[in-house]
Amino acid sequence: MVLTTGGLSQGVQDPSKTIIVAQTSGENEPDRSLIPQNSPPQNEALTPTLDVQGVYLQQDEASARARLRGIYPVSPNALFGAIVDLATGDDFAGTEGSGLNLTELYFTGSLPSYSNLRLTVGLMDLTSYFDRNSFAKDSTTHFFHPLFQTNPALASAGIGSRPGALLNWNITDNVEAKAAVFSSERSLGSFSLDAFAGEIGFRAGNGIIRATYASNQDTGRDGVFGTRNGDRENAFGINGELYIPQIKMGLFARYGWLDNTDQDDNTETYNFGFNFLDLFRKDDRLGLGYAFGRDFSQDNDVWELFYDIRVARNLRAGVTLQEREGFSETILGFRVKTDLPLYP
Repeated sequence: MVLTTGGLSQGVQDPSKTIIVAQTSGENEPDRSLIPQNSPPQNEALTPTLDVQGVYLQQDEASARARLRGIYPVSPNALFGAIVDLATGDDFAGTEGSGLNLTELYFTGSLPSYSNLRLTVGLMDLTSYFDRNSFAKDSTTHFFHPLFQTNPALASAGIGSRPGALLNWNITDNVEAKAAVFSSERSLGSFSLDAFAGEIGFRAGNGIIRATYASNQDTGRDGVFGTRNGDRENAFGINGELYIPQIKMGLFARYGWLDNTDQDDNTETYNFGFNFLDLFRKDDRLGLGYAFGRDFSQDNDVWELFYDIRVARNLRAGVTLQEREGFSETILGFRVKTDLPLYP
């Protein structure tokens, strides 16, 4: 749920964006800022909501997640939110590994006279706030492979589920700025405000470009470039998208750069591609993209073609064809996702 107060993004799953709340589905659903929407009536916006999402995703390995999400608005300018995940596998950005985890527990508020300036405090899934993209973000609706989710360089610099504070400022309808201070370690026992992320976004017509910077202390994550406890990592990412409404086509491109200052080493990542919306039937999505991410994934490069369709009101299904490592490995996969409102 989000509060819609105008600005660069009117989309989903970014509690800092708004205080008037609308029902959403999906962890990192398309930003929809390029697709017109209507705000909910005030009385509906202040209704608490509780929903559950279930996802099963099969690529080279299987991943599954059950997500319980609740939003409790206390006024047009304040709300509490929480997400609890039960997961297995490694394919869901923002989900902290296998097992049962509290992913979010936060408060978002603004002053009535400054609704364009909002503060979020608590445990936040920072992937829902930074590096958003309408066409390559959510592995439950968009591309399957993790390299197409949150920019791997930014994820390596701590953009994940972390305790901290975030300030969101809609400077104008076309310019938005965000800044967050957070803990490199997710555990409250090791809490320290030793990490920072900032982003500025510009919208021009049907295009959006976002520039993001993040810095944190490396916590030794397996399989990621430069992992050594205590190293300082700095990352920069740029993220662009363009929607062409006449043909319902979305273009996207990302670039990321990660520097380990203690080891004096750096690496880069990028991805690009397109989506077609409502191509064969209403609410379907066809996408093709290429991703490169040396040292960020088991796969250095991936071509992916996917198709996702709404099977029923609360059920989606998708298939993927991937060519990895210079077309030396072919992967076929599928997923199913259900979203069920529990209240109201």
